Amino acid sequence: MIDKIEFLDERFYRIADDVYYPSVTTILDVYPKGPNFTQWLKDVGNQAKIIAERAAESGIKVHNAIEKLVAGHEITWDGATYSESEWQGILRFLDFYQNFHPNIIACEFIVVSHKYKYAGTADLVCKINNDTWLIDFKFGNAVYPTYFFQIAAYKNAVEEISGKKIDKIGILHLKAETRGRDRSGKIMQGAGWKLIEPDKSYDHLLKIFLSVLGIYNEENPESKPKNRIYPSIIKL
Repeated sequence: MIDKIEFLDERFYRIADDVYYPSVTTILDVYPKGPNFTQWLKDVGNQAKIIAERAAESGIKVHNAIEKLVAGHEITWDGATYSESEWQGILRFLDFYQNFHPNIIACEFIVVSHKYKYAGTADLVCKINNDTWLIDFKFGNAVYPTYFFQIAAYKNAVEEISGKKIDKIGILHLKAETRGRDRSGKIMQGAGWKLIEPDKSYDHLLKIFLSVLGIYNEENPESKPKNRIYPSIIKL
């Protein structure tokens, strides 16, 4: 059994006794954030951490709701469990599902590459129009290049552990600035959401990820959770 361990801003997966693989997102923290991120930090100042944590919490709630829907459960908006923005994101996933009828193969599952020693949690594998898709959900205001490195790493891991081919990868952006369906029919999108495919090849994206992984490994030769010597539950 593989355990996911989170500590502060890092995430690891315990593969065996005292064997840990870093998560894809932890590895990609090494990748340069770019001038826009630097400017954002200047603009928001000391509020940056609070804003980032709130955004992460909203993303987790939307992910969890989608997982419940895919599992066949009913979810309710009572005004307290989800904010209006979060509920809109959930409804956008519902719109995607009802309009493009993905045949769900797997949802929210751990993937591992023993070859490159990393792991992660993939959001969705499904069939759409005879293509097998690996899709990652994003509930932020923008789609960043690292998201495509992330999903390329997931594709590599899925194919490694399953032996089955992933035909296409994409980011389901649930805060997209779209008004409705694409009239050409070439792009899967609706009001406020869009399934975005990378504009670079999978091989190129994986190559960049592995380069970042090399830098991460150089800086973290013994990659383990920092709280490995502390008990996680105590009682007097």
